[in-house]
Amino acid sequence: MKALLVILNKDNAGPLKECLNSISKMKGLCENFDVLILDGASKDNSKEISEKFEKMHPCVKFKVQERLGGTGFARREACDYARDNGYWAIIWGDSENVYHEEYAIRLLEKLKDNDAVGGVPLVRGKFYAHAFAWYHALHLVFPGLYKVHIPGNNKAERVEIYEKVQYPETLRSEDYGFSILARKKGINFKQDVAKDAIVEVSLPENFKEVRAWQRARAKGVAQVLKDIEVKPWDNLAWGFAVLFFLIFGLLIPISYIPLLIYTILFILAGIGIFFASKRYIKNPKNIYFFAPVFGLFIYSIYSLKAVFVYLGLKRKKK
Repeated sequence: MKALLVILNKDNAGPLKECLNSISKMKGLCENFDVLILDGASKDNSKEISEKFEKMHPCVKFKVQERLGGTGFARREACDYARDNGYWAIIWGDSENVYHEEYAIRLLEKLKDNDAVGGVPLVRGKFYAHAFAWYHALHLVFPGLYKVHIPGNNKAERVEIYEKVQYPETLRSEDYGFSILARKKGINFKQDVAKDAIVEVSLPENFKEVRAWQRARAKGVAQVLKDIEVKPWDNLAWGFAVLFFLIFGLLIPISYIPLLIYTILFILAGIGIFFASKRYIKNPKNIYFFAPVFGLFIYSIYSLKAVFVYLGLKRKKK
């Protein structure tokens, strides 16, 4: 039986071409795995680019999503497609990824003894890559996290596990929801990391794109938590960084000593994360050692926003 490499894409023709070029050089293509380019009704020339690869590789297929609305809907559709066509595993990917040639076969080799396996990211870019590299490498930066959560654009899963847990049909953050839902149901999937499965990933290149990405993440997280009926405790914990500054810096400016101590600890944590995530950055530069402090703060702001969006959705439901 073969595996299925799923590439999620929407209006991303340029990076998609680079992604497919890397896939065409991957070991095991058409022998060990097929490729499904699942497109969210792109308005650019993504279809034309994909069709060129379909002609060169018969195992590559371009398909427009039947139900639009976000990556959660795409994943659910891909799961159904894989089951209906007899695939034993899905390798989740993204059109912004560039794959090293042994990525798929290394994941699938490790997956024989596991339910899910994560790969190793190399984040491309400058300041924002350094600021958020830890986000793509969460399962590697934070010890043991891969046992309960692996980022959705860099992992392989056995199709059979979808009989137990389904991806929430949401705008974004459905991989986060998938992990939370499994934990809620008391299901402990056997998960590991294939340290020789390497994929290059990208991040937004300017602050406007960072804000758009984080807004979508906050909305997706809120939708996920509402749908699976889980309270946003971990997002509130992330948002504590912002709450502390608001409460002790603006609302209760009695003594700035706690605020100063907290600020120092926050900065040290960010610098520590830089060195922990440095190995997962392509061409890392020490000049950006301070970048994760910015990344953590922005992530905390939008995690707090996710809490408020969640509360708004809960009120609407009533």
